[in-house]
Amino acid sequence: MMTHLIAFIAGCVFIALWQTLRQKPSSTPVARLPAEDRVTSDDELEASILAYISINRVHHINDLCQALEHPKGARYVRGFFHKLMEQGKIRYRDMVYTI
Repeated sequence: MMTHLIAFIAGCVFIALWQTLRQKPSSTPVARLPAEDRVTSDDELEASILAYISINRVHHINDLCQALEHPKGARYVRGFFHKLMEQGKIRYRDMVYTI
């Protein structure tokens, strides 16, 4: 019984160390739009979405929604983003959104 407990604790320590060493800090800064550059029309929103994707590496839509800070909210930006994907202007390949 004691041997099983020691092996379990050693395994937990090993996995914890492995997880902390495996994590890489994000070295690329994320570009944010200034507050005065917030978009209001759909054409400007499309341009800002495409510009953000071309500049940054986007793995999740929430990253884009937080960076744009649209006055109509993240749900509107997410819906517009999906519309652009349906039109074929944005692709999702290798877990990264591209133009």
